[in-house]
Amino acid sequence: MKPSFIPAARFHLLTPLFDKLSGFVGLGNRYRKQIIKTVNFPPTQINVLDAGCGTGSLAVDIKTKYQNIHLSAVDADPKMITIAKEKSNHANQQIQCTEAFLQKLPFPDNSFDIVYSSLVFHHLKTENKKDAMKEIHRILKKDGLFLLIDFCKPKHKIYALFSWFTILFEEGDDNYQGKIPKMISDAGFKEVTEIQRYRFNISFTQAIK
Repeated sequence: MKPSFIPAARFHLLTPLFDKLSGFVGLGNRYRKQIIKTVNFPPTQINVLDAGCGTGSLAVDIKTKYQNIHLSAVDADPKMITIAKEKSNHANQQIQCTEAFLQKLPFPDNSFDIVYSSLVFHHLKTENKKDAMKEIHRILKKDGLFLLIDFCKPKHKIYALFSWFTILFEEGDDNYQGKIPKMISDAGFKEVTEIQRYRFNISFTQAIK
C-alpha cells in the first residue's frame, strides 16, 4: 500500500490555492527571500535538493538566482509536482522535479551538497520524521548542509497560533515540544544549530553531516 500524506494546505481541494493562501498568511515572497538569504549558496556547481518542494515557488526562486547549481525537488503530492514542473518550465529553469516521499528518497548515497526543507516536517508522523532525516543524512555528501525550516517550540505560547494549528490538525506535536533538533542529531548530524527564527515560531535549524 502506498503511504499516505497530508496535503500542504491540509485538504486536496485547497492545493490549487496553496500559493495564494501562503501569501495571505505571510509565507510568500518575503519568506522565500529570507530562506535564500540564509542558505547563501556558494558560486560553484553544487547539487541541491528541495525536500518537499510544494508548488515549486522556492525552488524556482533559488534556481533563478543561482544558475550554477544543479537543483532537484521532490514532493509526495503528485498535484504539487505537476504545478512545480509547470512553474519551472514557465520560468525556463531546469529543475528535476520528482514525486517521492522523504522517507524513501530516490537518490544514491552522498549525492547532494545541500538539502533544504521548508514547512514539510510538521506534516509527518514521528517515525516518518526520523526516517526522512536518516534519508537526508544518507544522500548528503560528507560535510554537507541540511537546513530545516519549520515550526518549533514557541518562546511565548500565548502567541503560538500557528503552532497550535500544527498540533490540532496535523502532526506537529514534535515541533511544538521542541524535539526536532534532537531528532536531527539522532539521525547522525552534527553541529545542529538554530540560526534564526521567523514569524509564527518558524525555526531555521542548520546541521552538518
